[in-house]
Amino acid sequence: MYSDSPRLRGSKPRAAIKQGLTSVRYAIRHHSLLEKHTSVLVGVSGGIDSLVLLFLLIAYRDTFKQHWTIKAAHIDMGFPDWNPPDLQECLSQHNIHYVVAKANIYRRLLNTQDKCFLCSRGRREKLMKIAEKYNIFNIALAHHQEDVAETLLLNMLHTGRISTLLPKQAVVHGRFFVVRPLYYLDKRTIMKIGKAFELENFGNSCPFYRDSRRESVRNMLNKIKKKNSDIYNNVFHSIFNIKKPYMPL
Repeated sequence: MYSDSPRLRGSKPRAAIKQGLTSVRYAIRHHSLLEKHTSVLVGVSGGIDSLVLLFLLIAYRDTFKQHWTIKAAHIDMGFPDWNPPDLQECLSQHNIHYVVAKANIYRRLLNTQDKCFLCSRGRREKLMKIAEKYNIFNIALAHHQEDVAETLLLNMLHTGRISTLLPKQAVVHGRFFVVRPLYYLDKRTIMKIGKAFELENFGNSCPFYRDSRRESVRNMLNKIKKKNSDIYNNVFHSIFNIKKPYMPL
């Protein structure tokens, strides 16, 4: 299942892929996400976002001679109708080394209110166990510009603090680093890149997503977006444009 040069369908130079590589290159260089000759575990849900992340990292590695060891990891959450085999076939066809791990999270979520937090923590713990098993200390996740904006508002509205996802975040006392190479890409561009790579969506829907706080914030932003198409972009860029004289710090 492993090859140093996976077969990437549609990997000929195209505008969307070039744009993606440019954005990933900026994130990697600006935030020192990944060094040469390192290893990275890519969390792959099967959705377009995570597959684009995986394929862009492979293309980036080969284009810029980074000599990374890349492994994909899929966490089977135990949700009803969860279907990893199609994703596994896709990864195998492209000679990508991967691992599928089961996490009995679904039953634990049935009787709790804060489902998103527990689910996210459960997935991340499983990813760290996989990373440790293979002596990998960089975990790449497919969070993008909209995710960052939504998280900022989520924390403001529901926890009373101003914070959001970071491009690079040390966890477990610095033992692991969570990196987000798609940080500066928006969802629309990611979809274009997925189309350029001829990727299919193998994602599985969370049975609880309609009741999540993130979904309510997303719905709010999309409603505003109908009148202000720059809403996500504006919220995202606000984290880099803090006017300290107007903040009681």
